[in-house]
Amino acid sequence: MTGGRQEKAKSTSGVRGNLDEEYCFPNKNVASLVDAKEAPALLISPNGKYLAHLGPSGLKSLQEMSEPEVRTAGLRLSTDFTKSFARRNFYISLQIESLPVKPDTIKSKREKFQVVPENIERRLLHFKWNSAGDTLAFCEFYKSKVYLNVCLVEKKKLIRKELRLNDTLCSPLKWIDTEKILVLKAANSTRTPPQRSIRSRPTTDFHDGKEAKLAPTFQDLIKDEYDEETFTYYTQSQLAVVSIANNDGKSNLICNDIRRIPPAIYIDFDTSPNGRYLKLDELPAPFSRMVSYKFFARRTTVHKLLAHNNNKETQYKGEFVREISKLDADELSYSAYDARRKGRRSCWWSEGHGALICFVEALDDGNPNTDIEYRDRVCALQENDAFTKEVEIIKLASGFRQMGVLETGDLAIVTERWWKTKLEQTWLVYFKGGSPNLLNKTQVLLSERIYEDKYSDPGNIQYGTSRTGTKCPLHIRKKFGEQDDVSLVLYNNEGAGEEGYIPFLDIITIDLANLENISSRSSSNNGSAFNIGDVTQIWESNHEAGKFERIHAILNSSGSTFLSDDDSLRVLISQESPEQPPNHYLCDLKTNKMSGRNAVRITDYEHPYPAIKGYSKHIIKYSRSLDGVTLSATLYLPAGHDINDKGQKLPLFFWAYPRSFKSASAASRLTDSPFRFPEIIPFKSPLVWLTLGFAILDGPAIPIIATAGDDPSHFNDTFVEQLVSSAEAAVNYLCSDLGICDPDRVAVGGHSYGGFMTANLLIHSGNLFSCGIARSGAYNRTLTPFGFQREKRTFWDAPEVYAKMSPFFNLHSNMSPILLVHGGDDENNGTYTDQSVRMFSAFRASGVVSRLVVLPYEGHHYRARENVMHCLAETENWLRKHCIDKTQNELISETSNERSKI
Repeated sequence: MTGGRQEKAKSTSGVRGNLDEEYCFPNKNVASLVDAKEAPALLISPNGKYLAHLGPSGLKSLQEMSEPEVRTAGLRLSTDFTKSFARRNFYISLQIESLPVKPDTIKSKREKFQVVPENIERRLLHFKWNSAGDTLAFCEFYKSKVYLNVCLVEKKKLIRKELRLNDTLCSPLKWIDTEKILVLKAANSTRTPPQRSIRSRPTTDFHDGKEAKLAPTFQDLIKDEYDEETFTYYTQSQLAVVSIANNDGKSNLICNDIRRIPPAIYIDFDTSPNGRYLKLDELPAPFSRMVSYKFFARRTTVHKLLAHNNNKETQYKGEFVREISKLDADELSYSAYDARRKGRRSCWWSEGHGALICFVEALDDGNPNTDIEYRDRVCALQENDAFTKEVEIIKLASGFRQMGVLETGDLAIVTERWWKTKLEQTWLVYFKGGSPNLLNKTQVLLSERIYEDKYSDPGNIQYGTSRTGTKCPLHIRKKFGEQDDVSLVLYNNEGAGEEGYIPFLDIITIDLANLENISSRSSSNNGSAFNIGDVTQIWESNHEAGKFERIHAILNSSGSTFLSDDDSLRVLISQESPEQPPNHYLCDLKTNKMSGRNAVRITDYEHPYPAIKGYSKHIIKYSRSLDGVTLSATLYLPAGHDINDKGQKLPLFFWAYPRSFKSASAASRLTDSPFRFPEIIPFKSPLVWLTLGFAILDGPAIPIIATAGDDPSHFNDTFVEQLVSSAEAAVNYLCSDLGICDPDRVAVGGHSYGGFMTANLLIHSGNLFSCGIARSGAYNRTLTPFGFQREKRTFWDAPEVYAKMSPFFNLHSNMSPILLVHGGDDENNGTYTDQSVRMFSAFRASGVVSRLVVLPYEGHHYRARENVMHCLAETENWLRKHCIDKTQNELISETSNERSKI
């Protein structure tokens, strides 16, 4: 979707323009795929009564990409106290639709109304429903001004207030209750920004040698005092409360600063479920010059939020209660997987309690190499004890991952995970008593699995919005708060299995009264993912009908996360097939058995990619010769070609991304459905080349499997061998076993680590590929010496691995031609633009046929329409010249006389 920013490409065949002198277009069919309209994002209200349709902004213009940026502490910011809009997506329209709620039938009448008409200059972000589901708040950035917008949905009314909100570090708004919003205002908006002066002294740094510190190659870090001042200026915020006022039938927004809480650099903030307290996470000085802001020192405090009326207007002030946590800068956790911060971390308000703050603490001081029985513990601090006395909820043998508490407060669900073993365990902690007693608890193992094995995934517990606005697990009981059986809703949006992805929805029922009879530290699941509970499947994607379906939301009109046991679930599902884009339906499901297919369609999106209609999709399996591991891939054939037809051999485009695994069995799992509709992301989707008659092998498995016993940290020891064997297996299967592709016309490509893969394959796989397209990769691993991707060993730990994996060290003149593309302002760790610039210099010096394209203003992902079009024009030209039949090359020329302005 272009939003009218640029003139559409003219309908001519082939690349248009001079690739060395101007921005160019690919052929008209590819250009049409770039300009395809995106479907709106959907956001359902907590009460299930309203559905917000958010219109995406689509690709940007070069003018937008060139807007001034402030770069500091690993951030790229605009000069308006926001994250840079050149680096993120936003929305440009808002429409709200009413949905039927039970007991109304799903066929009841629906209404739509336009809240914000489409306008490419209005940037909409941070959409938040209140807990009642009748009011939607969001931010609007319009011509250097910022507005807080509140839509009173039932009144179909939008009220706005100009307010310089600060979203540099987090979303700047959170609901306190149904009529009040806690916001972050830019504290320095009336001051002039810091100015860099002539340096008065050299920049210095020092390390005392007591402790080894290493970090990835973060970009845009703080380097000097000016960067520190700039970071503080743009990220410092003032807390305020915005109230919805109704005077004489008119609604407006009133903003009041919270007094006695000074401006600070807030990275997170939240109110307790009872609305009495604030939890504030701030980044105190001094700031690290080794890591980005996410790893800076952090301080968590609790303040009482007090309100009093003054001349008919409510004033607010904060009263400091206690410091909960103070963490040093995290400059050590990159030394090993599963390393964690030392001290109290991840502080949050617990659901199901008025004001109970939880935190996690490493018992091994965050060092995963320490031999210890328990590594993490989760504790709570209660309001009644003025947040001073720790109550231990659970100890974990591996690293804490997440915790959810039922709205009733009597059941916690805690998950832990350990990278080295790939073991994931989920625990139930049941607190007994009418008012849950944290000291009187029973702990049992709910499930355990090897998390890299997709086939064993039982799904994720589903959450909803509680009566106080917090996120809690949905649960089914006979009566709210009654302590008997409880059922949880589990949804797996992949449902990986031998037939591909088949999403499913389960209900697991747990007998709380008998939890004490189950051993707390043993698993007796007999092959099941669950150690306890009775599981009933109530929905599954309609695989047999050739459809791929997903559940996007569970609608709940109860005003809480409680569902009665005799109720049905109303869900919003999407349905798609290879030739039909996802459309959404309302459907009622029984909670005790598999439901029928009674559904009502509520969206009607048309096929966005007519240029590739008629293609066919196939999931293929084959084995690599290195170790016999079974691999899989998704194969797309252009219209008019059958997988069993060996008559006309097609050119093949191989687009992949290597991934690491501990076990061969996990690496062999299928990772797609034959019935999914393809989503084309213009700058990196290989499916656009169906328009040139290519067979597309999208995402073929390139597993890099651990080979050093049980230690998965050594998987890269045979990276090149596994990479080449995986690629050879796929190409040989298509060209020899199936006989549908031409072995002399096989191109390879990838983005980021896939670009790195591409260069390695061209160097090490002989003449397997006729050419390659490598985008935004890193090619010299000595420039990422402290680890990269999943590699945690430093260059000095494994210099031979770094050297063998680096295309920069291994290139040769006999390798096939390679096209390097890179964003001119790549912000990603390790893939800075100079990686491609230096790699191209090495290719040129070695006599390798190569071309370098640097796209101005682009980061790691390409966002400007002009740059995306030109990237694809360069790719098309390269594929035609070095892969497609020579007779077709005559159709196109880099120096075509035809010019098309973007």
